[in-house]
Order: sequence, then structure tokens, then C-alpha cells
Amino acid sequence: MLKISNDSAVPVYEQLKRQIRIGIISGRYSEDHRMPSIRDLAAELTINPNTIAKVYRQLEAEGFLKSRAGSGFFVHHSHEKIKETRLLLFRELLDEFVAESVLLGVEPKLIIHAIEDKLKKEPSDDQS
Repeated sequence: MLKISNDSAVPVYEQLKRQIRIGIISGRYSEDHRMPSIRDLAAELTINPNTIAKVYRQLEAEGFLKSRAGSGFFVHHSHEKIKETRLLLFRELLDEFVAESVLLGVEPKLIIHAIEDKLKKEPSDDQS
């Protein structure tokens, strides 16, 4: 499920780290989910295993993964950490979206209207 874009201005390391964090926050990777081994993921994505190891170690330091000797890395998080990171990732995405829109020459009012229109068309989570 993880994909790396070589055409992206975002470094491979950051792409991978963000995708794993989003996978954890969204629930795609549940608590105690075993992450792919460093070698397997490096082969699948055709990137340096050191990059995978660096991402895993950083996510472990941030409290998203936990290593188990001889078994690999497993998802480990707190609900508070998920809420905090969800907001952080949202802000990062918003910053990127606004910056790209401005680079395209889109007027701020059009950005706001486009977001409002999109939200009106998307079903709300509380419409169950």
C-alpha cells in the first residue's frame, strides 16, 4: 500500500514517514500490526534499506512504532498521540495546498469557495 513518487519534491524519507503515520492515524494499521520488514519494504519500494530503518526508528522515537527484538516493528500509539498528529498532518496538508494554489495564481477567495463547495458535496461523518 505504500508508494513512493520519484517525481515528488518531497524527499523519499518524508513521503514514507507521512504515509505510515497516516496509515496509523486512519486505522489502516491497527495497534500491534506488524510492519513489513526493513528488507522486504526496501525491496518492494526499491529504496535503500537504511532509509526504511531511519523512518522506523524515527517513528519509534515519536511513539508510533515499537521494536521487538527478532520480530520487527509493530504499531504502538496512544489516542492522544493520534489526535495530536492528525491535527499536525492536517496543518501540513493545508500549508501545501495553499502554497501550491498560490503558486498557480489562484485567488484566495476562490480557494475558500472551492473548499466550501467540496465540503458541501462530501457526506459528513455525523450523517449516520
